[in-house]
Amino acid sequence: MGSESDNEKARLGSASAEGGHAGSDEMATLAVDPKTLTVTDLYDKEKFDLETMDNRLVFQLLQCGPEGLTQAEATARLAKFGPNKLPEKKVNPILMFLSFMWNPLSWVMEAAAIVAIALSNGQGMPPDWQDFVGIVLLLIGNSCIGFYEERGASKAVDALMAALAPQCKVKRDG
Repeated sequence: MGSESDNEKARLGSASAEGGHAGSDEMATLAVDPKTLTVTDLYDKEKFDLETMDNRLVFQLLQCGPEGLTQAEATARLAKFGPNKLPEKKVNPILMFLSFMWNPLSWVMEAAAIVAIALSNGQGMPPDWQDFVGIVLLLIGNSCIGFYEERGASKAVDALMAALAPQCKVKRDG
C-alpha cells in the first residue's frame, strides 16, 4: 500500500544507502528533479528528511554546494522565497482591548446595561444610573482582565521566540 511519496522516499533512501556517507566513493543521486520541487515539498519530512539525508543529496535538493551560494543567487532566492523568518503580527493594543467587548457575553452585558437605563426612567423620575454603571464597570473590568492576560501571553511568546531564534553562518561566493 505504498503511495507515491513512500516510493519517492524509498528511492531516496536507497540512493542514500548506496551513496552512503560523506566519505563514500559512490555518488548519491536523487530520483526527483530538484528544479520541480517546491519549498513545501522540502519541509515535508515524509518526502525528504534533510536531517538524516546524505549531505550530497541535501546539496542536490537545495541546488547548492559546500562552497555556498553566490551573492546573486542568494539575492534571487530571497526575492523568490522571501526572508527565512516567521511573520510578525503586531496588534494595536486599543483594538485588542476593544476586541474583548465584541463577543456574545459582552453583547448580553451591553444589552442589559441599555435595558437597565431604559426601564429605570419612568413616572417622571430621573434615570436610576446605579444598575447601568454597575453593568458597564463589570464589562470594562472583564475586558481589562482579558486584555491583561492576552498581553502577558503575547509577551511570553515574544520572549520565547527571541530566545529560540536560530542563527547560522552562511557561505557567500566561496
